[in-house]
Amino acid sequence: MPMIRDETGVMPMIHVAVAAGLVALALTACQETVEGAALTASKAAEEFAPRRFVSDGEGEFGGESVRYRLIAEDTITNGADGRPGAAIFSFTYLRIDEPASAERPVVFVFNGGPGSSSIWMHMGLFGPRRISLPDPLNPPTTPLFELEDNPHSPLDLVDLVMIDPPGTGFSRVLETGRSEDFLGTAADAAATAAFIENWLDVHGRWNSPKYLVGASYGATRAALAARSLMGGPTDPAGRLSGVGADGAVLIGQAILSPDGANERQAASLSALAATAHYHGRAGQGQSLNDFADEAAEFARTRYLPALFAGDRLPQEERREIARILADFTGLGASWIENNGLRISSTDFRQGLLAEEGLEIGAYDARYVLPARGRPASSDPVGDDPAMARYSPAFAAGLRLLFAEASIEVDAPYETIAFRKVNAAWDHAMPPGAVPAPEALAAIMRVNPDFRLLIATGHYDLVTTPGDADYFAAHADLPADRVALARYPAGHMPFLGEDSAEALTADIRALIAGRRK
Repeated sequence: MPMIRDETGVMPMIHVAVAAGLVALALTACQETVEGAALTASKAAEEFAPRRFVSDGEGEFGGESVRYRLIAEDTITNGADGRPGAAIFSFTYLRIDEPASAERPVVFVFNGGPGSSSIWMHMGLFGPRRISLPDPLNPPTTPLFELEDNPHSPLDLVDLVMIDPPGTGFSRVLETGRSEDFLGTAADAAATAAFIENWLDVHGRWNSPKYLVGASYGATRAALAARSLMGGPTDPAGRLSGVGADGAVLIGQAILSPDGANERQAASLSALAATAHYHGRAGQGQSLNDFADEAAEFARTRYLPALFAGDRLPQEERREIARILADFTGLGASWIENNGLRISSTDFRQGLLAEEGLEIGAYDARYVLPARGRPASSDPVGDDPAMARYSPAFAAGLRLLFAEASIEVDAPYETIAFRKVNAAWDHAMPPGAVPAPEALAAIMRVNPDFRLLIATGHYDLVTTPGDADYFAAHADLPADRVALARYPAGHMPFLGEDSAEALTADIRALIAGRRK
């Protein structure tokens, strides 16, 4: 507000009174603006009515006949300012044919992205109903789609909670919320922990063993959310929650991979070898596990030192390394040598079956499609021979589940939100916060009973078994409480009955406290 003065430059008393009146009016208007904004925010929060759908089902899981209840609902989670920030939609499965037990284990499940909903593990691994894929490597991409009971669901042993982070599935940031309170590595972990704490309160399950299962980026979420559940002054929420977790399962972990180009190249070799083995281009007469292990050992002992030597590697040794790499990967030794002993994922996927005019998938190298004429214009997900093939079945299957359970929401279900979530993601960590590897190591140091399963598909060319090995070896984790497992599948190692059965058995063993 400008000053009011007479010709002498002095503010007369009458002008003081006028100015005071104007100030009072301005303050009143300002107060009304603040109150109006608060009322608008309050109205926006009131206008969003949390959704809740309840239905019952029955199936056979773990050899037992189980009756269960599905609760699909919103949970309002506050932002950093304490106001309602997001509505997190989840799917809770509770066993109801036994007396309620506050000590029954509960498993919190989410996928990754960032920006992915929980649809993949919900409809593929954990949910009591799953999409029917009689031939998982040739899934239908158009109707008819069908659901079936999932014999691998551990619902006989645990209760399940599928979580869709804000911006995915039916979850959303509210009008009263701020995207930065949810769309970031640290903020997401705090929001996930807040959701879990609220769920434990609502369901009276503080005495239940608690497990977190995350896939891909969800592994990072699992590590950081487990740390945030405990809380402390350096936690993004800045509070002590004191919630201890009993264990975690990291599927296709994306927490830590080798930093250097040489290390990344060496770590990928076992996945390339497994893929060449699957397609009959290498390792015939050997078992998958033996051949992949042999490739991993060669990568550690000879391939990595050869890459490090670079131009100083003797020509004779270079040719020998190229020949051995050709034996592992099915590619030409001359091409490998001329390419500096390096094999990119793209070159491998486009080259392995080039003579047949085929290209293999990055997310699951068992899947193939006709080679693309213009690779540079292709979509890395929508055109991937794996993701492009099985995504329609999963998307349709979830809608069939909604129809079965009478879940009616007037909004699209965001399977993966690339632009609104993934592209907007803040990967930075606030001062004092520790990254996921250190967070997980700290949890396991404090809790001597915390157990970890790191599960990877042999044919995963995105988060490879070598990456998992590197993570386990460099994250300062107690080896006696970490299990590394490989399955004959890709980034979703539950696609296929054999791998789904093996993965579920390992998860059951972790929860039951047994070690193989």
